[in-house]
Amino acid sequence: MPVDPALLLACVLASIIVVLTPGPDMMFVLGQTLAGGARRGWAAAIGIWCGATVHVLAAALGVAALLAASPALFTALRLAGAAYLVWLGIGAVRAAWQGAPALVPSAAAARRVVLQGALTNLTNPKVALFFLAFLPQFVAPGRAAPWVQMLLLGPLLPLLSVPFFAALIAGAGWASARLARSARAARWLHGAAGVIFLGLGARLLVQRP
Repeated sequence: MPVDPALLLACVLASIIVVLTPGPDMMFVLGQTLAGGARRGWAAAIGIWCGATVHVLAAALGVAALLAASPALFTALRLAGAAYLVWLGIGAVRAAWQGAPALVPSAAAARRVVLQGALTNLTNPKVALFFLAFLPQFVAPGRAAPWVQMLLLGPLLPLLSVPFFAALIAGAGWASARLARSARAARWLHGAAGVIFLGLGARLLVQRP
């Protein structure tokens, strides 16, 4: 077996704890679901999983180590991510102000949200550093090459988040679908999403390595 069974179990348990801990990914999915319903929430989750996959590859191949060793690169990526989240937040607040409808079920809109989810995840350097610090703890000497073990263990966290995101999206989507029938409630949904995105942007802005 390329990974140690005991360390595999420990990785699963640790991943479950991480999944259940509120974080930026959870808030981003919540905001998108409130603003556009369950389909938009799932699109956001898919985008986040795509970003996480890239981070796992970066950690396994040592690219994330370059980010950790370069404060300037870390800061540039952090500022870019914060600016993008603030831009999304301003867009949602503007939609609330203009009274835009809450539900946008088109395929084009879903693809756009997938891209947004991926970008918000990829431009958060803390995620890259997390996988760089998290995965090596479960690499066993004498098994497969470390990068192979990291590639095998890395997808566990995104996979274990699927049922949690499913419950979050179902609940928020149910509320969004009912509140969206009211124009006033739709504006509040966009406003809530905007506040979430602006908060995430501000949080990323003040983070340090």
